[in-house]
This record gives sequence, structure tokens and C-alpha cells, in this order.
Amino acid sequence: MRRFAIIASTAPSSGTFTLNDLPSAGRMDVICRNIGSSLLLSHGIRRDAEAIVHLMGGPGKPRRIRFRTSDLVGLRADERSIAGMIRGVIGEPLPPLGMWKEYSPGISHSGGGLGTTLDEWHSADVSVFQLDKDGSTLDSMHKIPLDSGFIVGDHNPLEAPVGTQEITLISTGDQWLLGSASISIVHHWLDSHSGNPSASG
Repeated sequence: MRRFAIIASTAPSSGTFTLNDLPSAGRMDVICRNIGSSLLLSHGIRRDAEAIVHLMGGPGKPRRIRFRTSDLVGLRADERSIAGMIRGVIGEPLPPLGMWKEYSPGISHSGGGLGTTLDEWHSADVSVFQLDKDGSTLDSMHKIPLDSGFIVGDHNPLEAPVGTQEITLISTGDQWLLGSASISIVHHWLDSHSGNPSASG
């Protein structure tokens, strides 16, 4: 499975926000583009892909929202539609730390931050990579395991992850790119080198 841990450092973890001004909701527009790039193709949805959005901006404790394409229905590419799904989830009570509660098919939510996700990935033997301009280039990577997780920042600098597992920094270019663009590059590289694109539809 290809997994993406998307950091939303200032996006609200509870309450509500207006769909008419997504940038003011902790750059929800950026977050929704990252989700779309992680899960969608031009005319379909990727197989065996996952995006976990880490809403860190409050009010309240951090919340994670997990999108899994194996069960996901009704996901459209436009930012407003994806933001509407997130707004529905953050209106629900926050589940306990580490317990995933289904909101709708393919969408569940839980308490916790990036450290919690990394612990879960470590327990599942997931190889972890962080997208960073100063990391090793994708072309220099001899092999990226099929079950890999990629940490993607938002408009703020990404702080060092919490955890003891090994994290490899990889770069998608010598300039800081939008997270959504970097995710698309990672998908393209993996599709090109695996010979078995993670695609459906």
C-alpha cells in the first residue's frame, strides 16, 4: 500500500469552517489538493492507497482523518467536495487516541498526531520516507518497498517527526514544490519503476 501522512499544521481539528474560504481554514485548499493527488487519477481512483490527514490547528486536540481507496466511495477531485467531507468529520466527537472510528465507507478518524501514525506504521513494518528538498533524489533510490509511507508537509516548515523508526529523506527536485506536485511525482516514479501502476478506473 502507498501511504501518505499529510500534515495540516493550522487546519481545525474540530468545530467547523466555511467552504467559501478554504485558505483561511488553515490552508484547507492545500490539504485537499494533497489528498486528491494521493488518491485520485484523472478518471478514477488508485487501488491500495491511503492518505492520513493530521489536523493540528485546534480547537481541541489533534485529529487524524484516514482515507482508504479500497473502501472509499463518493470522492470527487474538487477541493470543495473533499473539504466538505473533512468538515463533516470534524463535527463528530473525537475518538480516543489510537482508535479508528469509521465515519463513512473508506473514511475514519482518530485522535493523535504524526507520532501516533508513525508508531502504527512501524508496527505494520511500513518503510517511512519524508519528502524534503534536501533529501536523496528518487533516481538514487535503488528500491522503495511496496508498503511505504510518505510524510508530506503543508505551507509551514515540517518539524522533525516524533519516533524512533528510521525515516529516509527523499527529494522530488532541487526546488521546494507544492505537496500535491511532489505526491504526483512520487506516484509517477513508483508507477514507472514497479511495472504495476496502482490504478483503477
